[in-house]
Amino acid sequence: MKQLVTLLLLAMILLVMGCTKQVTEPQEQAETVSEAPGTDASSAPGAQAQTVVAEAKSAEWVANRLLEISNHYFEQLEEAQTYDLPYEDFRKNLRSHMTDHFMDLEQLEEFYKVRTGLTAMYLFYYEPGALEARTKILEQTSDRIVVQNMGFANELNSGYYEISTLINSEGKWLLDERQREEIPKEGFQLSIEEATTYMKQFPRFENPVTSVQYVGTKTMENTPGEFGRFYQFDCEGTTYYISSVDGYVMKAI
Repeated sequence: MKQLVTLLLLAMILLVMGCTKQVTEPQEQAETVSEAPGTDASSAPGAQAQTVVAEAKSAEWVANRLLEISNHYFEQLEEAQTYDLPYEDFRKNLRSHMTDHFMDLEQLEEFYKVRTGLTAMYLFYYEPGALEARTKILEQTSDRIVVQNMGFANELNSGYYEISTLINSEGKWLLDERQREEIPKEGFQLSIEEATTYMKQFPRFENPVTSVQYVGTKTMENTPGEFGRFYQFDCEGTTYYISSVDGYVMKAI
């Protein structure tokens, strides 16, 4: 009788242990899955933060990538026009730097077949000095970067913000979208440091900058009206003015 009781107790203990093990194992397995790399909403907070840090790009890196894309476009455009390549060959050579979505959105085929010269140039021309002066990352994930930079005023357009979107395609960052936003009434509010950074790469510079100063409102000879909030750059006998509002540059006559 005692042996029977002992066997019954042993069987009950084994049964309870088995049930406990069955309940515990799925929990442990679920925890392992939630901590696995590459998950999205189910990822552990610590693991997700490490992924973001590993993929982070600096504003300088993004600016350089935009310049690389812009330079590649113009190189391929010149080559395609020189050899009179069909548009599909030109498009194929751009796919390492921009998406089909971008090319369709910007109507590159129309510009390639119908328009030439400076008109096509202003599709997405990025100035090195403006990118270096101020490039701001608005959004960044491991697959998408949205960045803001300045488009300075010139004879063809007023100042604006350029919003560019890059997407990660198999490890290569491609230009996918581009939008323009009007600058606010107060303008860019360029600091003297930002203006200097831009002016040192200004394409019409003939001599190096020797002095910089804020001169406020200017009335220019042979130019109607008044222009406000200017920085003055003296360049070994040549004087330039750049507006802190919209980045417009004038050469003193």
